Amino acid sequence: MSGKLSEFKNHLMSGISYVLPIIIAGSLVVAVAKIIGFLFGEPDLNAFAETDGFLHYAYLFEQVGWTAIGLLNLVLGAYIAHSIAGKPGLAAGLVGGALATSTNAGFLGAVLAGFFAGWITNWVKKRINISGSFASAVPLIILPLITVGATGVLMSLILAGPLGWLNTALLDWITDMTQSDTNIVLLAAILGGMIAFDMGGPVNKAAWMAGNALLMSGIYLPAIMVNAAICIPPLGYGIATLLKKKNFSNELKESGRGSLIMGIIGITEGAIPFTLKSPLKLIPLNVVAGSVGAATAIFLGARDIMPPVGGVYGFFSVGNGWAYVIGILVGAFIVAIGANALVDFTDEETSKAKEKEEKLDEESVEINFDTL
Repeated sequence: MSGKLSEFKNHLMSGISYVLPIIIAGSLVVAVAKIIGFLFGEPDLNAFAETDGFLHYAYLFEQVGWTAIGLLNLVLGAYIAHSIAGKPGLAAGLVGGALATSTNAGFLGAVLAGFFAGWITNWVKKRINISGSFASAVPLIILPLITVGATGVLMSLILAGPLGWLNTALLDWITDMTQSDTNIVLLAAILGGMIAFDMGGPVNKAAWMAGNALLMSGIYLPAIMVNAAICIPPLGYGIATLLKKKNFSNELKESGRGSLIMGIIGITEGAIPFTLKSPLKLIPLNVVAGSVGAATAIFLGARDIMPPVGGVYGFFSVGNGWAYVIGILVGAFIVAIGANALVDFTDEETSKAKEKEEKLDEESVEINFDTL
């Protein structure tokens, strides 16, 4: 059972790894276009869709970003299928991902389509064997016909209705939460804790996708919560190495510099080398810091004005950007202070050397007294 779960996780992570650069690139392009609009006093570039002039080109540039973001389901479905079945799974995965978008099945639909496409492709490859002059027809004609057809039937006729309803209900629920001050702080705490839980693992990626998949529907606030939480663990451990240098081995001091950079950029995996020193103590600390930091940012008034850019420097794409930065720093210092209080990050060999040195000093003192 654990082997199957591990396989599932690996295929899902593979699909998400292909989606990450597309979402990041799309968000950056839209953000740049929005900033150009703001500089000209025009927060909505859609008004320039049919006009001429510089802002029309800014509108066209913004559409490039939205086109990239719109590829999320298609790429996710395709590369989950590719992870399972290799290149033969791509056709069905692409079609399944595209249908997840057109039927409003959303992110969950793309995931299911990708897994089904990969599974049905492997099934066809194992079950259908034709020898002789018609052997070449299997990969070129028979396999795509069955896999694309079956995936299309599944997504269009069987799952379109239920998944479309589920996706709409989820969007309505999150939209309602974002309109209540209490609920958005709670949502931020939940997403922040999930992001910090396994630092790039399935729980982290589920929260990341939940935040960023909503960009396609024009709901940006959850992505702000996620982006704030991503920075907190690596930035926190980097700060920890500066606050109490003697508590860290030379290797982790060096890692601390990289962790600071990763925290500023927004790469949560920078916290992994530190967390592995004592996961039972530090994972709960990370979760608390991620929850408190993200919730603090929202409580202080961080709000959506455009698709947010990740990293600490993404404050320019957030309304009340100072609240976003303060939330990140609050979470980071919870990690920095808590980690130094809970865990000794020095190497065991270094600790033993120190103990040996202290013991030798004590023996030296005793000899001196005896001599006197």
